Amino acid sequence: MMNELFQFEQQWCMIHYPEKPNGFAIFILGDEQHFVNEETSFWMENKGRELMISDFTKEGYLVYYSNLFGRNWGNDAAVKHAYRLYQFIIRQEILNNKIHVLAEGMGALVSVKLMPLLKENIRSLILISPCLSLEAHINQEKSRKFFFKKLLKEIQTAFDQQDDAWLDEIKKDNISEWKELNKGLCIFQRIDNNSYKSQTEILKDILEYRQDKNYPTKFHYVYSDNQRNMTLKLITFLKDQEIEL
Repeated sequence: MMNELFQFEQQWCMIHYPEKPNGFAIFILGDEQHFVNEETSFWMENKGRELMISDFTKEGYLVYYSNLFGRNWGNDAAVKHAYRLYQFIIRQEILNNKIHVLAEGMGALVSVKLMPLLKENIRSLILISPCLSLEAHINQEKSRKFFFKKLLKEIQTAFDQQDDAWLDEIKKDNISEWKELNKGLCIFQRIDNNSYKSQTEILKDILEYRQDKNYPTKFHYVYSDNQRNMTLKLITFLKDQEIEL
């Protein structure tokens, strides 16, 4: 596996190249603690995630991601950057235009706004312990005063709002985008380590709606220490979405 660090729109990004490319790419939208800098990334420093990247590249996938302005909480700057990064990678690499998007935690807030921009260029969407509603997450954290104040400060910075106007922005949940996605959706929910427990009812609503509509959907409960099992299930899901080019 060959790795490349580069800057795009003043954000550090990383690409992991497979030895034997299969022509498909995975675009990762990371959680709040995920980072990329001039030397390394969260996905290379975390042993479990490094093994996941290794498994992806062994299967032929090109994998890429960006620092995405750090704790962006789904702001417009992160969404626009992600879309332009997609366009850049597609121009630079020999790839199928339809990509897999993998969003973890906070990254789901970017993915839901990115979906209407990518449109048919999304091949599938994978969500790992997703934050589906920022408003629900804020309400969850209210009981933890220190973390609540820290979270509010992060969100105000992300949305560049110093008064209560930012509250209206975060209430614009786009749950219908996940419901109506006509591509494969696979969700992994960690049982033992989930920072977004308040999302359960929203997740249930999405799954029930998609089941009623017979949209292609997979759901798995997983344990954090069983990363390999999750990766194997994920790769099986990815390959199922590649039958039609």
